[in-house]
Amino acid sequence: MNVNIRAVTREDAARLAEIYGQPDTQQNTLQLPCPSVELWEQKIINYPNVGHIGFVAELDGLVVGNITLFTEKVIRLKHVVSFGIAVDGHFTRRGIARQLIEFGLDYAFNWLAAQRVELSVFADNQAAIALYKRLGFVIEGTQRQAAFKKGRYHDTIMMSKLASEYFGKGSK
Repeated sequence: MNVNIRAVTREDAARLAEIYGQPDTQQNTLQLPCPSVELWEQKIINYPNVGHIGFVAELDGLVVGNITLFTEKVIRLKHVVSFGIAVDGHFTRRGIARQLIEFGLDYAFNWLAAQRVELSVFADNQAAIALYKRLGFVIEGTQRQAAFKKGRYHDTIMMSKLASEYFGKGSK
């Protein structure tokens, strides 16, 4: 299934508030419950000021997913890009997350001159970890009790993919 991936716009705020307001999305991201449309509008407007680059996945004109690339302002870390991703719970397991991540990797390595793309994922999110591994991300370690959800602290897993790994596997 091919989706249309395009830059996020302010008009996507309502749909992103819906997606990030879903219980499963909240459990697997660092977003807080009940995000408002206004909050998402302000995030999107502020992206250029904080080094964020957002994209959405559309299926038949409906926004079904989002990936945001986070660039570093610290000069000695400018080669590092991280990302956050979410897919509407009604559209999971259809390859949308994979397409968003592949798009993000292409953008980071071919347009942002990234040397490293990294992510942090809850240790209990086995489906996401498996997808990241299939896409060539390497587990670097566990951050113990690094993120709060469901009333307690949980471990997160740090993973990365280097430019040499990306380009070395026949990618664009």
